[in-house]
Amino acid sequence: MKESKDNTMNILNQQLTNISAENQFLTFKVVNEEYGVDVLRVQEIIRYIKPTEIPNTPEVMKGVINFRGEVIPVIDLRKKFGLDFGEYNEFTVIIVLEVEDKIIGVIVDQVSDIISFSTEDIQDNLEFGSDIDTKFIKGMAKVEDRLIMLLELERLISFENFKKINNLDTNMVLAEEKEEQDEL
Repeated sequence: MKESKDNTMNILNQQLTNISAENQFLTFKVVNEEYGVDVLRVQEIIRYIKPTEIPNTPEVMKGVINFRGEVIPVIDLRKKFGLDFGEYNEFTVIIVLEVEDKIIGVIVDQVSDIISFSTEDIQDNLEFGSDIDTKFIKGMAKVEDRLIMLLELERLISFENFKKINNLDTNMVLAEEKEEQDEL
């Protein structure tokens, strides 16, 4: 089972390196709903690893991981969407994304596929009423009997979170420098 999952992730990562067309989205599940992000924003899909927790960070931030020698923050989309916490399992992955020149990871329950949508398949003027926050939804894509919420990453990951991420990076560097000085 683990080998099959690794093979699926390898195939998806390989497809990601060969993508250049517009309206292609990496789709994934959080709880029972399906979401999509622009594949051109996806750096890699990695198997879930437990992030190192950082004190005094927002609840949606699970911590940080080492991604190719760089410390990147990881956000749990269940928490971001206000959903109940679920157990991480063998299908849970971290999608590494580029958002506003920052590399971040998002924890999702399961990766589905890479799908191309025609412009006609995407409805982008969603109106649910004034008390429902849909600013992070770019549109809804219809494919067969499925509805996929396409995410607007810049609105999903707010500047406020980036300020906290920048402070986190700065504080980690300062802590590392202090440790090095203490060792001398």
